Amino acid sequence: MADARLIKALERRGFLMGFPDYTSSDEIIIEILKSSSSRILLGLSILLKEEFDYKRIITKINKKQKEEFDKAILISEKMYNKENIINNLKNLIKKERIRQKFLKEEFEEFYNAFKESQINLEKKEQRTIEKQSKLRLNLDLNKSLKILFSPAKIRIMNKIFNHEELTNTELKYYYRAISNINKSVLNPVLQDYLRIIEITKKESEIVTR
Repeated sequence: MADARLIKALERRGFLMGFPDYTSSDEIIIEILKSSSSRILLGLSILLKEEFDYKRIITKINKKQKEEFDKAILISEKMYNKENIINNLKNLIKKERIRQKFLKEEFEEFYNAFKESQINLEKKEQRTIEKQSKLRLNLDLNKSLKILFSPAKIRIMNKIFNHEELTNTELKYYYRAISNINKSVLNPVLQDYLRIIEITKKESEIVTR
């Protein structure tokens, strides 16, 4: 397996390694339990609220790993209750008679890792929403631009927007064919006039129905 830092560095530069993903939560849980990293073990806190097959998992791990698994289940059950997260761990603990002691410090470690992952997930979701909103705005902008301007004019305005230098021919074309349209669109009197037309048109449509 390639070094994790190397993989991240390549992915940031657009090179994807294309590793196959896990097909179920069970597989991820098993790999976490087999890992020698105590940090990765804390990742169980974000997985145990999902569906998983306890009996299948414990057949794939050794005694020590099962102890860690049972401890993570008990800690997660307490943690989910604290956070009012719906889960089935209480029934599982009762059914499988899961008994494993854990320290207050261990609970805090799992809990902090869980809260950190929730914050990171919320940030990721917020970035996705912002990206989608920006995309919708761009689509609306492009639609409006195509109504008012030819492709050649849009290309020149995009160059200006992106701080790209115009050729002398493009600059002359801008002042001759684009600038006056922009000034008209920005004219507040024209905007008020068009707004009144749109409102009046809608009112007329309501009356005629």
